[in-house]
Amino acid sequence: MRDCGILIFNCTRRLCHWIYSGITFIIFCCNGNKVSDSSETRHITVGEVDLADRRKHNKIKTSKYTLLTFIPKNLSEQFRRVVNFYFLIVTVIAIVIDSPVSPMTSVAPLTFMVFVTAVKQGYEDWLRHKADNKVNNQNVEIIHNGVVKEVRNSSIAPGTLVRVKRGCEVPADLVLLCSAGSKGKCYVTTANLDGETNLKTLRVPPPLVGCSSDLLPPGMNITVPNPEANLYRFHGSLTVPGHEPLTLSTDNLMLRGSRVKNTEWAIGCAVYTGEETKLALNSKFTSNKFSSCELAVNAFLAFFILLLLVEVAASMAAKIIIQRKNPGHILYLGVYTDYSKVKHVLQDLFSFLLLYYYIIPMSLYVTIELYKFIGALYFGWDKDLQCEETGKPAVANTSDLNEELGQVEVLFSDKTGTLTKNQMVFKACSIRGHVYEERDSVLYDMERSEEANVTQTDVKFFFTILALCHGVQISNEDLIQLNDPLANKNQLKIKFFGKKKTNKSSSQLQGNTEEANNVENGLQNENNKIEYQGSSPDEKALVEAAYRFGVAFWGEQGNDLLVKIGTEIEMYEKLQVIEFTSERRRMSVIVRDKDGKIWLFCKGAESAVLPLCKDSVIIEDVNRDIDTFANRGLRTLAVAYRTISQEEYARVAESGQNTEASSASTLEQITKRYRKFESDLTLIGATAVEDCLQDDVVDTLAALRRAGIKTWVLTGDKVETAINVAQSCGHISENDRRMFLIGVTMDSVDVHLEQCRRIISEQSYKDLTLVVDGTSVGAILGTPSAHIFADISMKCDAVLCCRLSPIQKAEIVKLIKHCPSHPITAAIGDGANDISMIQEAHVGFGIFGREGHQAARCADFAFTKFSMVKKILLVLGHWYYQRLATLIHYFNYKNLVFGNIMFFFQINNGFSTQSIYNSMYLTAYNLIFTSVPCLILAVTEQRWPASLLLQNPTLYREISRNKLMTWSNFFVWVLSACYHSVIIYMFTLLVFTSSVISEDGKNIDLTSYGAALFHLTIMVVSLKLWLQARYHTVLFVISILLSILVYVAFDSVYATVSIPSDADPIGTYTRLLSSLSFWLLNLLVVAACLAPDFCARLISDKWGKRQLPSMHFMQEIFVTRL
Repeated sequence: MRDCGILIFNCTRRLCHWIYSGITFIIFCCNGNKVSDSSETRHITVGEVDLADRRKHNKIKTSKYTLLTFIPKNLSEQFRRVVNFYFLIVTVIAIVIDSPVSPMTSVAPLTFMVFVTAVKQGYEDWLRHKADNKVNNQNVEIIHNGVVKEVRNSSIAPGTLVRVKRGCEVPADLVLLCSAGSKGKCYVTTANLDGETNLKTLRVPPPLVGCSSDLLPPGMNITVPNPEANLYRFHGSLTVPGHEPLTLSTDNLMLRGSRVKNTEWAIGCAVYTGEETKLALNSKFTSNKFSSCELAVNAFLAFFILLLLVEVAASMAAKIIIQRKNPGHILYLGVYTDYSKVKHVLQDLFSFLLLYYYIIPMSLYVTIELYKFIGALYFGWDKDLQCEETGKPAVANTSDLNEELGQVEVLFSDKTGTLTKNQMVFKACSIRGHVYEERDSVLYDMERSEEANVTQTDVKFFFTILALCHGVQISNEDLIQLNDPLANKNQLKIKFFGKKKTNKSSSQLQGNTEEANNVENGLQNENNKIEYQGSSPDEKALVEAAYRFGVAFWGEQGNDLLVKIGTEIEMYEKLQVIEFTSERRRMSVIVRDKDGKIWLFCKGAESAVLPLCKDSVIIEDVNRDIDTFANRGLRTLAVAYRTISQEEYARVAESGQNTEASSASTLEQITKRYRKFESDLTLIGATAVEDCLQDDVVDTLAALRRAGIKTWVLTGDKVETAINVAQSCGHISENDRRMFLIGVTMDSVDVHLEQCRRIISEQSYKDLTLVVDGTSVGAILGTPSAHIFADISMKCDAVLCCRLSPIQKAEIVKLIKHCPSHPITAAIGDGANDISMIQEAHVGFGIFGREGHQAARCADFAFTKFSMVKKILLVLGHWYYQRLATLIHYFNYKNLVFGNIMFFFQINNGFSTQSIYNSMYLTAYNLIFTSVPCLILAVTEQRWPASLLLQNPTLYREISRNKLMTWSNFFVWVLSACYHSVIIYMFTLLVFTSSVISEDGKNIDLTSYGAALFHLTIMVVSLKLWLQARYHTVLFVISILLSILVYVAFDSVYATVSIPSDADPIGTYTRLLSSLSFWLLNLLVVAACLAPDFCARLISDKWGKRQLPSMHFMQEIFVTRL
């Protein structure tokens, strides 16, 4: 069905291409990759802006229309629909030829349909304009002629000096030129770009370190390449008068979407703005998404067009045959048509077309647009989709994809901020084989079941290691607060123990203790908690835990680390840091304490630390505790230490001093020398932290799995981090079979994929998981191996993709979307780095993230928590799709009943192109008399209540793959329509065989016959809808009754008032109402038509209830909130 719909849709689009080819060329010529392929560079003068170049403005745009392009572009999009294009042709024909019915029967519905759709889409785009303007009109600070000015965000251009304060978002891609403080560093988070919340360090070029905005040298020039999408690649040069050109790298580039942290202010020169920023290049234009149900509608429409052509051809042939074989009919039908002339042939062909084209439901699309719009309002009104903390409601940015929520087969999810809260929480630790847990900020000894003594030597030493072995920093405000008492009162003298190795006297130590107490008292008066900023959320959680248990990291002064233990402040000289890498999976710090003793503190993954430790009983105990923590879903790190003799350290340090750290390679050589100390360690314990998942994530993923929805996690995080989180949230199991595609190059892609195929072919009861990284994805995409990768991935139970760039996320979604099975895809994320995949997927979900609302603004649906996906898909998606399927089938049914009667009448009138219906009936049938009840049903219908759908996610499988809009379901409704139309026409014909059925004794004319047929059609199709409904609201029942009563009242007035028309209706309908035979005919027709439907309904309901296991079907099953 879906492939047929796609084929018909494509063929019809080519057919109508000549009408809107010029407009679509303008629209789509802007699509595609916006990254320039040119290798040329750009030269930017710092502080000078070319205002004439409008291409370089800093505006963002997610809207589709402008006042100038709205009408042509919207009309172009609307007439891409097959049905709209078809009705446009029919309307033109009705105006041009001598139509058997009034042209208004075509003009009015088409105009109304296009107008309603345009208003709805215009309103939605107006909301996008408002969101864009909110961003573009934000105030930002720039430096102009040494003066700080506030301007609109959109006015920034290359060369503009921009000042970004702490906590603010970087408005454009800036080359960092100066920052607060004397170290020339700026700290940012890039969660909006790559999903990582780690603190990243950017550096000011060396000649400008310590400069402020008024001290920047004039005449500086920056040379950069043309913009490219790669977030991790940038090179350029900075020319400062009087200095050699300086090389610029990613360490000097502040990317749009990043946020300044732990730095009071930073000043940079804009180099890429607007659509040239890396953030924009990793995004895509807002494109029109079409529902898969629309393809099914196009297929049904093609069937009706074929049926229409057959009826027109058959009627034309029958008319010709009747004229030739029955020349006596000329007395009644008039002069026969001369078919030797083309215009006479076309006149009759088009006349039959205008008579029969009502079998195609023109107002269906109007009703669908209204239904979708109201459904989108319900989406925002749903109380379960409102944030409990903020009260923020869910938002439907478009209503075109409501029913697609019930068809999702693959869900692509970001990790950071979507599955997790970006928060790590310390939960427990093991210290020398004793387990301690934190409860309400109190540490408990689990062996003794009592509060732990945090002043105990081992406990205090353990948390001292955590307070020293990390890359965490203190916010500037806290650092100033901590340093002021030390600097202003001279209460603590900082000494470099590396230069002075003399032992302190007891009097000196006593003096330092008194000074430390004075400092502490001064700080306690401030009564403020220290705010830590970490490059790793794990490290931040551990340092904060040490703070809570009496070992507070107080930051750095020069090359010294300050730690407050109890009431004393201790200083440790930082000698060397051996950084964490994905290969080492551990980090170490070498420090010298106040007594001159040198320590190495190490923490990292147990697999990387335990092999370096000396054999002891503690290793077994701690390893057992680590396994216990891991089984609870906690992230673990082993902690170890060793002492280093003065001679051993001096020997390594001296060799390092002889090597100048002038390059990355020599710096690596120096670091390798210090790694020799990472041996013969003494294991002291392990930590356990919880990566806080979003609420109900585990339950949501389990429900989606039961519903048959495959979940992919696409993240920019490291492989280890992603696997840990995926296991915690239940996305992958610890007992599954895993296939890894890590670091695969183009030369070895085929070998690895063949190995994966072999693993898949092996019989196993375990779930199959595929883990792939960005390097491997880059080697696979765009090659013949991509389709093999897609086939392998679709056979896996879970897929985890790590270290992906935003554009790679979108490319993976596109690959799966176009694989042979054509699954309906959805993507969910919270950051600007997720916009590309959100817009690429069939359905895009945006989370209102902690780092911004870019993803929510560009998504199709936006809400605050990942767990809301469960109700959105399993409940709302189920309802939306079932309602739309019922709406489409019902419209096809009622129009086929209406059209068939017109065809049957042609058989009786010798195919003379005489209409049985008054033109007023033709116009009002779909627009007025039968539209409101089905619209109300489409908004309120519920096959199953929300509670049942949530308890039985497998019910989602019953509607997936467009099962309610298959050809079998379609032909059931077609057969019902044919049966009902035959009953209505034949029973009416039999009753009207006697030319007198009213009490006044007057003959029944053609108008009365048509009125009777129309009345019975209204009765049958209205009651059929009532019978079809599973959820009967008062409003729906009233609408059914009112639609019948309104028709009766309208036709009664219409039969008593003289209105210019194509027939004289005066007195026709009122005579029918006074006839007993007419009312008996009503009862007979309704009973004959709906009795089989009622029996089928009883059987269907009984069978449907039997399919649900152990559910009690009471009356409340039909009582729901919506």
